[in-house]
Amino acid sequence: MKAFYLISYGGSEGAVYGELHDPVMGSDQLLIQVKAVSINPLDFKIKRGDLKIIVGSKFPKILGSDFAGIVKEVGREIKNFKAGDRVYGALPIFFGKPGALSELINIQSKYARLIPEGMSFDEAASLPVASLTALNGLRKCGITNGKHLLINGATGGVGHFAIQIAKAKGAVVTATCSSGNAELGKKLGADEITGYKKDDLTKIEKKFDAILDAYGKMKYEDVCRLLKRKGTYASTLFMPTSALSSIMVWLVFRKKLTSSNLRANPEDYEEIEKLFKEKKLKPLIENTFTLEKAAEAFELAEKGKPRGKIIIRI
Repeated sequence: MKAFYLISYGGSEGAVYGELHDPVMGSDQLLIQVKAVSINPLDFKIKRGDLKIIVGSKFPKILGSDFAGIVKEVGREIKNFKAGDRVYGALPIFFGKPGALSELINIQSKYARLIPEGMSFDEAASLPVASLTALNGLRKCGITNGKHLLINGATGGVGHFAIQIAKAKGAVVTATCSSGNAELGKKLGADEITGYKKDDLTKIEKKFDAILDAYGKMKYEDVCRLLKRKGTYASTLFMPTSALSSIMVWLVFRKKLTSSNLRANPEDYEEIEKLFKEKKLKPLIENTFTLEKAAEAFELAEKGKPRGKIIIRI
């Protein structure tokens, strides 16, 4: 099969488009013909070698977590899927497990869901990591009707989903983005738009019930100034080393710092699918690539500040 995989960590010289052996399906697995994969920051961080401690250093290493495709074969122990089913999901790609950027993948059925009617392969592949990260971040922020929310990095992969989900929950949304993306932020549903640079944040006079930092790089002084007492800040890049800062901010300011991490329980997928069916959530896909051009997709994802999601079609 054709695949996009690593032979070493680092730059472009370590990534290869080429032939690998077809996967061998187990009795408790699905063999899936992959149709689309989306790129997340996690993927290019793995490619750079940032996460080698938990990903491992065994090569070749197929990249990509989010996928959508068609079930080709079903293991004899599987009862809830059949050949021909359209499915999507996110692969666990840590500890040496292969990713989705290949013509075929074999996975346990718990990592696959039926694609809802009316949803394309591209749209399905765009959803898992980014939309579920946004959903969990908003949940941790306690977003309900009438809450005032600031979303930093609002037109990227996580951010553009966060605007739509927050509006569906009735929040009043202020979005930060570049001036070139201001119109898009409004189109996605934001009530107010502001820039994301230090001077832009300094000009904001209101305080927020919650801040979802989809970009992950807000300064603590800005967070503390913009967040109401007992408000919550959730970041996609919140690290365990931030625990001490989190404790100090709570003790001094009574403001909570937490992570907007991925949660992928069945009820989470169901909520996202419901929003899609109700036309309250629509993936933004402006950039698509073929598998043989996957290196260009990674370059754009890492350095190009793309809007919405990047899709690789297979």
